[in-house]
Amino acid sequence: MVSPPTIRTRRARWVVLVAASSLCIGSVVAAPASAEPVYPDITDGLVHHFELNETSGTVVANTGTAGAGADGILVNPDRAARGADGIRFNPDDYADALSGAYVRLPDDLTAGMQAVTVDYDIWIDPANVGEHQIWSLGNKTSCDVAGGQQGQLFSSNTQRLRVAAGTVNVQQNRVRLPEGVWKHVTYTQSPNANGTTWTGTLFVDGVQQAQSATITTAPSVNAAGTNCNFLGRSQVPGNYSFRGTLSDFRVYDRSLSGAEVVARAAQGNDEGAEADAAAIDLGLTSAVVEDIELPKLGTVAGSAITWESSDPSVVEVVTPPSATSARKVPILGVITRPALGADDATAILTATLRKGSESVAVREMTITVPAEFDEAHSVDRDALDLELHSTDNVRGNIELPNQGRWGSTIVWESSSEYVSSSGEVTRPAYGHPEVEATLTATLAKGGAEVQKNFDVVIKPLPREEENERYFLGYFKGEGMADGEQIMFATSNGNNALDWTGLTGGWPSLVSQLGDQGLRDPHIVRSPDGDTFYMIATDLNWYDQGGYAINDTQYIEVFESNDLVNWTPQRHVKVAPDDAGNAFAPESLWVEEIGAYAVFWAQSLWNDPVNRTGQGNAQMWYNTTRDFQTFSEPKVWQNPAPQSRIDTTAIKVGDEYYRVTKNEAGNAGSDIFSEKNADFLDSDINAWELVAPALGRTTWQSTAGYEGPVIFEANAGDTACPGQFYLWGDRYTNGGGYQAACEANIEAQTWQAKTITMTNAGVPRPRHGTVLPITLREWNSIRGIPNEDVATTVDIAVDDVRADQDAEVTATVAAEDGFEVGGEVRFTAGDWSETVYLEDGTASVTIPARLPEGEQSVKAEFLGFDILLESEAEASFQVLPAVAASVAVTDRCVAGRVLLVVTATNDDERKVSLLIETPFGAKPVGALASGKTHAAVFTTRAASIPSGTLTVAVAAGDGSDRVQSVYTVDYGAMSCS
Repeated sequence: MVSPPTIRTRRARWVVLVAASSLCIGSVVAAPASAEPVYPDITDGLVHHFELNETSGTVVANTGTAGAGADGILVNPDRAARGADGIRFNPDDYADALSGAYVRLPDDLTAGMQAVTVDYDIWIDPANVGEHQIWSLGNKTSCDVAGGQQGQLFSSNTQRLRVAAGTVNVQQNRVRLPEGVWKHVTYTQSPNANGTTWTGTLFVDGVQQAQSATITTAPSVNAAGTNCNFLGRSQVPGNYSFRGTLSDFRVYDRSLSGAEVVARAAQGNDEGAEADAAAIDLGLTSAVVEDIELPKLGTVAGSAITWESSDPSVVEVVTPPSATSARKVPILGVITRPALGADDATAILTATLRKGSESVAVREMTITVPAEFDEAHSVDRDALDLELHSTDNVRGNIELPNQGRWGSTIVWESSSEYVSSSGEVTRPAYGHPEVEATLTATLAKGGAEVQKNFDVVIKPLPREEENERYFLGYFKGEGMADGEQIMFATSNGNNALDWTGLTGGWPSLVSQLGDQGLRDPHIVRSPDGDTFYMIATDLNWYDQGGYAINDTQYIEVFESNDLVNWTPQRHVKVAPDDAGNAFAPESLWVEEIGAYAVFWAQSLWNDPVNRTGQGNAQMWYNTTRDFQTFSEPKVWQNPAPQSRIDTTAIKVGDEYYRVTKNEAGNAGSDIFSEKNADFLDSDINAWELVAPALGRTTWQSTAGYEGPVIFEANAGDTACPGQFYLWGDRYTNGGGYQAACEANIEAQTWQAKTITMTNAGVPRPRHGTVLPITLREWNSIRGIPNEDVATTVDIAVDDVRADQDAEVTATVAAEDGFEVGGEVRFTAGDWSETVYLEDGTASVTIPARLPEGEQSVKAEFLGFDILLESEAEASFQVLPAVAASVAVTDRCVAGRVLLVVTATNDDERKVSLLIETPFGAKPVGALASGKTHAAVFTTRAASIPSGTLTVAVAAGDGSDRVQSVYTVDYGAMSCS
């Protein structure tokens, strides 16, 4: 959330701000004055005065002559922030006119007035969007329903700053109040000589912006008075509620003179210019080594800034031409550095700031320009500039530069096998812990060398799940006030033809940078699956007056790990300086280079200084691993003198297929497909033409198509199973996106399908992206709780000999059939070990020497993430270390019992025996595998009681010698 800087007309605050900033990088020079300026208030005719500075409650005090009986009421106060600088309406989210915060003003606010002045301070939130009204006075049969309007007087900043008096708009076409800065606005309406019409004049910072002398709606709006009077709310319930701050709102029952309007704005202009001067930040001015981009406007109050240099041989100010076509070209401070070994040079940059017609502030900043770097300085500066992004959340390959801006060679080393010295990342498996590593950069130039370490945290892989739903990012179109912002929708079931908008057609993301428009959003999922990068065109056709005025080399970048929470917008320059635009950017993961290719349409100016003579449209590209650092742009498709734009791409097997628009003009434009095994091949003749006219052969032969989307249907898709989808934006004859399916990616004509959109704001979305997603992702996006997943454990263990380790494997399965990860704890007796699952299984070795006989082992899956705990237990036999069979029989000789012990070697090894009985012991030196030895023991008795004997069976020698003792019970024996 962007908060307005403190700027209200309280001079002490300004002085503190100016003084504090002056200590940093320069000084603010005010015009000489003998004393503090005096700003007399204008109170003559001030009927309603709402300072809007209450810090609590819902009453908005009226300190004008109308008094407390005409106080206002803050409605929906939980959606407002109150403070000494005004009421901040809807700082956190969007709302319609009824549910958002607004002030209800008293009825009949301007009753009986033949002239009126409305005067206030305003800070418009950069997130403000859509049809809205800043203030409005109306007469309606019911304020909270559409229709029934009997007259209205209101102001808005939609498309342009305007005041509407009945059917007349007082406006200067396409001039809007700048957002994120404080402005003073005044509207006066005075009767003309004929007594039946009025002249309305609109001022910003005391300077006239627009005027109309043909107004037929009186300041009183309606003879019956007004019953729907608001601050921050529209007369139309379905409009947006205003987002921004209003302060010091005044209504006079007369038209202030031009001099009075200037006087009303004077204090804010003076203090605003000083605050803008104090807020200028040129960075490290004590060591400037590259050209500086100098601001044109103040960041607090929007003052216009011009620049001069005391020494152009050190810092030359290069101001772009005043032509409208070049208005986006920045002012540059071009640096000339002293030669190696020379003294540092200095120059004073002077910024002159003007706000309104009379307020001027001056800021002087000393710029120190070091001499050309020697080797040591070059290395130190490259080390200072070297940075890596998101090092605590690594989820893909890392961009590791090998060359510094100042000529250093950079060599990298890694402390971990999980990240290579060239930045390729191998992530731990799902369910495994994150890995910490250190990347060490050694920067060297000549004999100078320095090292810089970066600690990184490599996150484990996400859970693999099957895609069962779809996600759509799109924009609505340039014909509506909120149409060029990003909207989201999700499929209804596993069907890429049936959709519901997430926010009822309201934007999910609003641009606050560049042109403050977001068109053509494209979303790419990382190859590991848990990072989403969204890029969009920096263009606001509706507010800026059409695409032809676009002159930006930037794209807008957002990043997410869940398609719900997005990083703040990044305004990223990708196109070269002489490009007139960077339209419809898309990206694709290119496995062969381990990075993303980012590609866009652009034209190059024939005259890059004045920004005139736009050439043919081409496709250019660069590469990136993180959408933070991009390679230098390169030509990808240049069909000169023809034009191409809007490429989308998909890889099928070993081939890359791209679908592109040929810019033949209106209905002659169509989309066509090509293929190549080398995605970055810039020889357009090396690409094989597959289908030359996909749009007009698939949908309507007389229409033009652009903005293609191509993607593979999910398994189980109910509309086009086992096929590919192709969407094309029919920008002529209306219609928006048209859809088609085909099993053959190389089909010349596809099967047309119908897209159904609900709560999307338009019947058909415009140029965007369809992204296959999992059911759990779909639930999270829609705000549906995801249930945890039950698991089961299956144990596999075989019987073992007492001298052998027992191998145990646990297989864990999830109830939903998708990937499992985490730890399994094995327990057998007093032994325990915990191991991680690998591909759904965990194996351990129970050490040998377990007691012979039946044993049990338990495997406990400890649960992980969404996976619930489970366990299982299994039994196994621990067999003797040496395998043998022992039998006991008896026979009688001469009336005496003979005990016969038979031992068989069941082992694979040769064994020795020691047979011990109550009647003696007999050793057997060697018994081959499979052989049997019988030993006879004479008892010398006619009968013997039951008893026990043992046979010790040994195998191996030395430390490898093992022995098993077989104990055999025998019954009583008798020869009688």
